[in-house]
Amino acid sequence: MRRPKLEISAGGVLLLAALIFILTADELTALALAVLAHEAGHAAAIYLTGGRVTALRLAVTGPVICRTGGTDGAREAFCALAGPLAGLMYAIVSAERLPLSAGMSLVLSAFNSLPALPLDGGRALAALAGERAAGTVSFFASAALLIAGTALAAAGFGFAALIAGAALCLMQWR
Repeated sequence: MRRPKLEISAGGVLLLAALIFILTADELTALALAVLAHEAGHAAAIYLTGGRVTALRLAVTGPVICRTGGTDGAREAFCALAGPLAGLMYAIVSAERLPLSAGMSLVLSAFNSLPALPLDGGRALAALAGERAAGTVSFFASAALLIAGTALAAAGFGFAALIAGAALCLMQWR
């Protein structure tokens, strides 16, 4: 059995550099633990459905698991939603001892559950309802996040939702 490869794109290097520049060591560790829990959920679901992880790719949008096998609609939806579910379970279990990581995991899980491609919620929707329906829902979900992010930024709650909404909107024109 071959070990999964680790691939890092130029965008992945850029993402890592930005995170190292922006976050403190404690914040970076907390985020890494949250991401690890999330990706472990995907990997477990892939193996449970008879698939195999072939690579872990770090792209500008974050980690992506490459796999073989188990690609029918229900399996794909299960594998897609297993990451946010694992992240939610990690957030619950780690809330008392690692509150920063638990909070990051909760936000990561909620964001990734949105029904917008290429997020996990969008992938699950595409697997169950088809690419065309998922594309339509993705457009409106991305626009809604952009509008909500604009309102939150205007109200003084920071720019994270605005940036996430803008990035998701840009991804819809792929």
